[in-house]
Amino acid sequence: MQHTLALLGGLGLALSGASTASKSSGNCRDVSFSLPVTSQNVRFASPPDPNDTAAIVEFMRDTWRGKAPATNGTITVADTFTITGTYCTPKNPKKAKGLQVLVHGITYNKEMWSGYGFGDPYDWHAAATARGYATLALDRLGHGANPQRPDPLAIVQPQLQLDLLAAIFKAARTKSKSNILHQAFKKVIFVGHSYGSFLGAALGAQYPTVADALVLTGYSSYLDFTDVINADWVSAAEHDPARFGAGLAKGYVTMSNPAQRAGAFFVGAFDAAIAPVDFAREDTLTVGEIGAIGAILGPAVGYKGPVLAVTGVGDVFFCETPQEKCEEHLRATAEAFPDAKSFDFFVPENTGHDLTLHYSAGKTAKRVHDWLDRKL
Repeated sequence: MQHTLALLGGLGLALSGASTASKSSGNCRDVSFSLPVTSQNVRFASPPDPNDTAAIVEFMRDTWRGKAPATNGTITVADTFTITGTYCTPKNPKKAKGLQVLVHGITYNKEMWSGYGFGDPYDWHAAATARGYATLALDRLGHGANPQRPDPLAIVQPQLQLDLLAAIFKAARTKSKSNILHQAFKKVIFVGHSYGSFLGAALGAQYPTVADALVLTGYSSYLDFTDVINADWVSAAEHDPARFGAGLAKGYVTMSNPAQRAGAFFVGAFDAAIAPVDFAREDTLTVGEIGAIGAILGPAVGYKGPVLAVTGVGDVFFCETPQEKCEEHLRATAEAFPDAKSFDFFVPENTGHDLTLHYSAGKTAKRVHDWLDRKL
């Protein structure tokens, strides 16, 4: 199925553990944010049975097919959530050009930004710190090293994810003692991938002043969800109970077929050794993250910073070949940012959806940082 989706409509921090980023990334450490937040999540009119994996998967597939689930108002979520991250700084942290907040896509976590230990050119932390930027790669709520696995339908939804991100962006600019990044950044940049990029666009719409720039990778206003509709989705707990926990709610799902995953995410020129590692370290997505995505989509009216979209020519979800067709889709994506200072795009050649895990990753990182240096 191919279609174009119109883009419509007290903070406490604590350190813990050792960073998963490579040593080449510079000075890295793990951080943990304790975030009190109140959000208005979607209330689904006919939610799937939480104990029926098949019903959950079909609910998601219908959303990907463009059949948005019926809703019945909103529910208020008021709680304190823990969000883990990896924080890396350049050699002279006080002279950092800014902080890049890195936000992963579905079935991923913050480890994707470190290149799974494959080193150059896949380590975004290393590329950014070498150019003078600090990085903060986050685990979105319900994923990665985060200790909480809230209700996957009612709680882990995009609006709550968005409000948590906004709280972190605001904290990064403060000089409060609670900011254990130990630095108040004048420039805070959103760098997202795939689902994370859609959160970035929504951040620009709902919180237009918190990010100085938006870098949206694996993203455009053109969508083709054929590969995820046809993928073999399973309960993460049933797929790998040792890793995900036998008691994890069935609304946390993951991909069970390594060949399908590799075919969807890796296209063009890439190291064949990475795809099996990518599958072995895959994370989850929640039924609420997919079912409620329509609630945050819309033009980023009022966002006045610069925007950069970066999508591989072989991205099966957000682009089409040949190169000219892909560029056409990205050019059209500018309509979602009517007030942006500028909208630019870059289409890496011989590159699929996971563009930071392809041979072109080094070139992509250079283009992004050259752009940031010009715009900020």
